[in-house]
Amino acid sequence: MLTPTLYGKSVQIQALQERLEVEKAQHEADVKALENRYRKLEETALTLRTSLQAATDIVTNTSDTTDNTHYVGAKYKMYSTQVTALRNKYMGKSDWGNIIAKNIVDVRAAFLIGRGVQVVTRDGYEGKSKREMKFVRDFIQYNNLDEEVPQDWAVGSELEGKVLVRLEPDREREMIRVVYVPWGKYNYTITADEPNFYRYIKATYTGTDTRDDNVTVDVSFDLSEDEFVYRRFGGVVDDINNTPSKTAMVLRVIEDLDMELWDWRKINHLFSAPTPVVETEDVEAAKKVEREIEGKNWRLGKLLILANGKFDLVCYKGEGFTTLEKAIKADVQTIAGATGVPVHFLGHPELLSNRATAENLLENIELATSRERKIWIGLYEELFQKAIRMYNKYFRQNLDPMAVDARIPFTSSSNLKLVEKVYLPMYQAGAMSLQTLLSYISELDVEKEIERIKEDKDEIPTPGNSPGDGRGRNSGNGGQAVAGAGQVRR
Repeated sequence: MLTPTLYGKSVQIQALQERLEVEKAQHEADVKALENRYRKLEETALTLRTSLQAATDIVTNTSDTTDNTHYVGAKYKMYSTQVTALRNKYMGKSDWGNIIAKNIVDVRAAFLIGRGVQVVTRDGYEGKSKREMKFVRDFIQYNNLDEEVPQDWAVGSELEGKVLVRLEPDREREMIRVVYVPWGKYNYTITADEPNFYRYIKATYTGTDTRDDNVTVDVSFDLSEDEFVYRRFGGVVDDINNTPSKTAMVLRVIEDLDMELWDWRKINHLFSAPTPVVETEDVEAAKKVEREIEGKNWRLGKLLILANGKFDLVCYKGEGFTTLEKAIKADVQTIAGATGVPVHFLGHPELLSNRATAENLLENIELATSRERKIWIGLYEELFQKAIRMYNKYFRQNLDPMAVDARIPFTSSSNLKLVEKVYLPMYQAGAMSLQTLLSYISELDVEKEIERIKEDKDEIPTPGNSPGDGRGRNSGNGGQAVAGAGQVRR
């Protein structure tokens, strides 16, 4: 029998190690699949328990089952059930709350992103950022980040309370592609660099997907830190994967409001039409009136003269509907308080005392979404920086990732008043630059607007032929040039 050489032993050891790695990876995949299956079983069990609790008689606090002796107000307790319920309502697939939930999500998404994200040079950056700015603008245009994509991402964040986007190179077009990954379709798991829960180092998912042609494909992924950007908008800092959104917290109230509106509609259907009643002295007189009415084919609106009869239109005079009215108002106010969406956006302007209150409520939704807007700014800043790093890596470039920042402007009535009363006089007095002034107005690319202002000034023949001094101040033509350039050109 030949004794293996050292080289032969090393080959055997390497083969064993590779086999162990393969078996370890397979074992981890099996464990992950079992965890997903266990989680789905837990969700099913919770749904069944919830349905039993909902069947409890609230008057006697009893149920016809032996498993449940109480009822609860929190219908959706698990993150997965919250996401599923909210997504179904947004898509119009639920029994109750579809219109209200979609309205809340769309309004909040609109206030979160506004007109979209803008790229600016980082404050304090000493180098030239022209190349970096050009790349990021091309990157934004290539991925439609200047069109509908930011709104779609914002809707996703409102449904799931988090956002995951992955980056990959497009070698053919020499650009970086961004792909949004919805958790509702791919139940991915994020790993943090604990105890630093703000640094996300891995995004993983193991599973399959069925295409339209009924072909099952593997969609598993294991992304490293440089290949994805992740942000959470709900939950707590040390539980980065369970992130219920603000709207998810009022799912039951949304359903209650929709059912109350339906109940009110049913009451109106039953009791809104008055019933004609003729009161007579005896049965014979009643029969006589009935014969007279039938013989004359009488209809509402025609003249009716009765002998010894008292005519009346009787309708429902109870007060039961007032409890529904109060419940509707209470639910609208609860939803508005939890989500920041003004009550008149929910279809109840009568809850506003005056116009000033409505304007103040718009400021409230700005405050209610300010935290999420800052998170979005951080997401886009990291996205731009990682896109530049990947671009440098795959296409041999030397752009500086720290040269650019992101900005999501928000222009409300109070901001415009602040511009008019404070910032514009400061600019006129020379205490503020034009670039800073324009930065307070949304929908403007500040650098492009400054270039356009310079072009407009160059078109002025001489200062003597115009009412202004051409210096860009609001002293005649200079102020007109600023106002003209302030219009958005696309």
